[in-house]
Amino acid sequence: MYCKRCGALLPTSGYICTECGTMMSLEQIKSQKEKEKMNTPTREMLSEKYGHKGMLYQKREEEKKSFKGILFLLGVVVLLILLAILVYF
Repeated sequence: MYCKRCGALLPTSGYICTECGTMMSLEQIKSQKEKEKMNTPTREMLSEKYGHKGMLYQKREEEKKSFKGILFLLGVVVLLILLAILVYF
């Protein structure tokens, strides 16, 4: 199955696209549950096992680092503004 929003291959477990975060449609969720009941291997399982999962993990780690940097800079700016207010008043 493929995501209706970004066209990426959907995971075989869970109900959210690992690429764009979009929730699967009801039809896709039903199909997903049927596959889980049958418990038969599919091409998607092999793709997840040998495919791009490592890249996704690396991408998320980089996003976390950049978010922490933005929060740090925001904290410094707030402290400078508070310091300026205290000095002038």
